[in-house]
Amino acid sequence: MIKSPFSSRKPQDFRILLFYPNLHMSALMPQVIGILTALFKREGYTIDLFDCTFYQDIDIINLGKNANEERVANRNTSAYSNEEWSKRGGKPKWGIKEDFVNKVKDFKPDLIAASILEDAYEFCGTLLDAAKKHFTIPIVVGGITPTLSPNIVMEHPSIDMIIQGEGEVAFKELIIALKNKTPLSEVPNLWYKENGNVIRNKLMRYMDMNELPYQRLDFWDKKHFLKPYDGVMYKCGFIEMSRGCMHKCHYCWNRYAQIELPASDVGKYRRNKSIDTIIREVKELHKDHNFELIMFSDDNFLARSFSEMEEFYERWRKEIDIPYWHNTCIETLNEKNIPLLKKSKCVGIAIGMETGSEFIRRHVLLKGKMTNDMYYEGFKMMAKYKIRSTCNVMIGFPGEFEEDVFETIKMNKKIRAIDQELTSCAMSFVTPYAGTVIHNICLDLGLMEVNNKPGYKGLCKNITMTKVPVTTNPCMSKERIKDLWFNFTDYIDGKKDIPKKFLETDPLRKFAEDHPVAKLIYEKFEHYKNGPKNINTKNISSKNIGLIHSTVSIS
Repeated sequence: MIKSPFSSRKPQDFRILLFYPNLHMSALMPQVIGILTALFKREGYTIDLFDCTFYQDIDIINLGKNANEERVANRNTSAYSNEEWSKRGGKPKWGIKEDFVNKVKDFKPDLIAASILEDAYEFCGTLLDAAKKHFTIPIVVGGITPTLSPNIVMEHPSIDMIIQGEGEVAFKELIIALKNKTPLSEVPNLWYKENGNVIRNKLMRYMDMNELPYQRLDFWDKKHFLKPYDGVMYKCGFIEMSRGCMHKCHYCWNRYAQIELPASDVGKYRRNKSIDTIIREVKELHKDHNFELIMFSDDNFLARSFSEMEEFYERWRKEIDIPYWHNTCIETLNEKNIPLLKKSKCVGIAIGMETGSEFIRRHVLLKGKMTNDMYYEGFKMMAKYKIRSTCNVMIGFPGEFEEDVFETIKMNKKIRAIDQELTSCAMSFVTPYAGTVIHNICLDLGLMEVNNKPGYKGLCKNITMTKVPVTTNPCMSKERIKDLWFNFTDYIDGKKDIPKKFLETDPLRKFAEDHPVAKLIYEKFEHYKNGPKNINTKNISSKNIGLIHSTVSIS
């Protein structure tokens, strides 16, 4: 185990630098950092946070030195424009590497701990490399990417340990072991390097969510709480009512968590906080921060018993009375709960439809039995009770034809026609995150540019959901995918006419019958219908490196 150069201090002086490698001005603010801060503060440790969110040179690092200004300026992952941000006293920051190294130098941590999403992993590694160049401080990472791809991440030369799965208890146990210089073998969920080998400890059972401490938010820049919604900038709080999702979607990492992690008897993946816990937590946080809007981060907010939700609606209305927003799945909406949502000040709901093609949704995405009629009726009910809605869709699934995309466009055009003031639609590119079936298929068939560096081997290069399609779809060119993405809003708002040949639906999918690769792709999805498979980095070879440009390359 690497020893910190600052470890001569007394054990009670143990210092932890939390590192948040977020994309430039991204809306995300992970609650785990607030929870860990509360845990560490409670134990008497000294904590500090290095937050990347407001550095503009992140884009340059992530997109490469030759990234042009237009690509950087037009990223739409941002929650704020530079103009909006400047009005609130902020100025764009530059010099992220230097600032990070100086933060480590000045703070003198005994441990650097980062929470990583794949979009930000590349520039995260760049900064960790910079820290390792100057200091011999142990580095541990957790989050979705280390959880889904631990064997890949453990090859990174600057990463000493990972926490797989839930980290609240594991991080606490790790720090106790480091502080007391005891063996790491008993720390749950930990992967670590020892004498040239990678050691994997046992996974602990999933936590009872009611036992989690409330978040501490004092380290966050106040700009993090400012989120635009419906043309207004709100001071927002971010709360989770539950963890996990019961669906088996091929594009989502939840499927991995359902299959791989419970294999070690870690318990039920989908869990809820009690209504009492939620109400008390929001009260406590609101008292200190005076939120104007609460955004619930749950994958499926309404996936609990109606009696529980009735209690929530009633207590929220009487004890909290703050507008709130959430994500949920379409099958959870009905005439019974939507009026209660409205009465309790629910102002917005986001729904993942993903595609208007029922064939793609059912056979490619494995997205349950949701039909277009279900989606339409759900959005109509939300509009009836004056709740704003967002329909989220994607483009570029392997095996998706132009005809499928126009089914998505027509479906969203129909939703927008319900009420232009209350409905909105958003399209992103399909992103092959490691640990998903989509990634397995793109890797198997050579449909993405694959990283081959230690610590990244097998991951998609320059992964992003915006501006640039990162996967190749043999059924539709990248240029056409990008064109349809760019014109999506104009099509659904009637500013651009849908071509006549796409106005009618072809339920027999005659357009796909003779395509030389479509059948192979659909067979691949069938092969992975039971879930994704872990990547063995030893099997990543030169044939996986680089994009395919013809169907001949697929074998």
